[in-house]
Amino acid sequence: MTTTKKNVDLATVFGQIERAAVALDTLAGSVLDAARAAEAKTLEQFDHMVYEAYDKCGWSHRQGRPLEGDVPAPKAIKVYVSTIRGAYRLGLDVLAMHSIDEVRKARAKAQEHAQAQRQTEAVPPAPELAGVSLARADKLTGAMFHDAAVLWENLPDKAKEEFGQKLAKLVEQYSKKAPPALRLVV
Repeated sequence: MTTTKKNVDLATVFGQIERAAVALDTLAGSVLDAARAAEAKTLEQFDHMVYEAYDKCGWSHRQGRPLEGDVPAPKAIKVYVSTIRGAYRLGLDVLAMHSIDEVRKARAKAQEHAQAQRQTEAVPPAPELAGVSLARADKLTGAMFHDAAVLWENLPDKAKEEFGQKLAKLVEQYSKKAPPALRLVV
């Protein structure tokens, strides 16, 4: 018995996905219409709407790991709700937006602006940290060198001096085992 496989053209599949995504985004824009109709000006008001809708659909709105018997909302629903929640959290005028794409673009612009603002407000690093970037200067991440730099930055002056001296000894000790090109730098 032989079976024949139907040839699937990837470009055709991509076209179908694109059309479905556009249709889904257009339909998801109705979430904004519902928020506008309910005059949900705050995240709390929007969340209340979402909880009521989840209850009507039989979905759990419990955060975290679901309990036995919980029926989670479909992932597509969660994505759209999360996108809109993010816009509320950023202080955007969600009710003035009419499409999910508009929400996405406004969020991206607001996040870029916030990041640029953080960078301009950032305290310049100590000369000892020149060339070192920290993911979170206020939190240990478990990455050894990151955490060492964070600790150093947050120590009192006396402890910072002691830490620096011990680190300098380590660098000197191990630079002897480094390739010759690196030894010249130290």
